[in-house]
Amino acid sequence: MLKLWKFTLFFLLCLLVALLFSLPIQQVLPHVKLPNTVRTVGIDGTVIRGTAQEISINNFPLREIRYRYLPSCIPLLKICYKISYDQGELRVGYDVLNGDTEITRTRIEYQAVELINHIPKALVRPAGRLELIIDDSSVVGGLPTAINGKLIWRDLGIDDDGIKINIGDYQVEFTGDTQKYDFKISDLDADLDVTGKGEIKAGGQYDVDVKIRSDKEIDSNVKSVLKLVASQKGYNQYRINQKGNLPPNITRQIFK
Repeated sequence: MLKLWKFTLFFLLCLLVALLFSLPIQQVLPHVKLPNTVRTVGIDGTVIRGTAQEISINNFPLREIRYRYLPSCIPLLKICYKISYDQGELRVGYDVLNGDTEITRTRIEYQAVELINHIPKALVRPAGRLELIIDDSSVVGGLPTAINGKLIWRDLGIDDDGIKINIGDYQVEFTGDTQKYDFKISDLDADLDVTGKGEIKAGGQYDVDVKIRSDKEIDSNVKSVLKLVASQKGYNQYRINQKGNLPPNITRQIFK
């Protein structure tokens, strides 16, 4: 009789797991507290795996999405997924006990020209590729509470009115929470030597201090751009030291 009960219990547990994993993903998503800036379109599949037409993060679209359940998180009482898309991938973990969401190992690539949609009064048309890498991020109640990572601008340059400039790769390392972001700016063996730091507060106030120099002659087109945003401090030496307030739409994207 004991063996029969053990067999029955094991069978019921297997049946429960199979039923849970066969649930349509649409029935699960309403219980996951994603950030308010994340929107999903055309999700189709089960809890185990599936696809989506698009996921929009701060109005940046990710397309041709495939997701897969990761059973390695079960001992941690978390539901984890690996999400792949054309521009990269990310991992999402949902804590079943407190409802918090963790986003790790995120990589997103997009063309720098897409910045124009968020900075309509940009003085020049940016060129190159942006690579966003998020090492880890915590989401509580649908709002990000902590995040750290870096943004790499590959082949940074401009392409405007026939002027094309490419001055190499640069990066911004950042850490932040609901109140403030701190960041460091540096070059990645590029044409210009760049070092700097800054901060952005939840109210939109920003403070940035960046030093730019070069051991060789700077292209005249690059100098023209530098004169628009920086003050010259010496031969082939410039500095950007600014304080101000970001546009409300950009502030909302950073902190909400």
